[in-house]
Amino acid sequence: MHSQIAVALVLIAFAVLCQGQGNPLFTGQPGCLTQEELTVGVYRHFRNTRAYWRCQVLGVAAIFELCPQTHKFLDTVKECVPWNQWVWTPTVAPPSSPVVVVSQLPVFNQQ
Repeated sequence: MHSQIAVALVLIAFAVLCQGQGNPLFTGQPGCLTQEELTVGVYRHFRNTRAYWRCQVLGVAAIFELCPQTHKFLDTVKECVPWNQWVWTPTVAPPSSPVVVVSQLPVFNQQ
């Protein structure tokens, strides 16, 4: 029983720590939890230069979108541009991140 609680606490702590930009798997996906995210609308994907995230509804997960094959997403203009016009810019985390629902975390049964 105690080990199940310990595992659950470790998983919760891991999920909380993984929400920020320090997570190597973080893709820049906004949580779409603020009015600012809806106003800005689109956010750069941190790992794929052709990809971006679109917030359309407050509290609803961002939509993953891709630029055409010959284009990349340019964060400074918030749109797809031909690859030869694209320039690298530093990544900036969105105001919020997706929320991890504890009920979606795996449960381990001990025999």
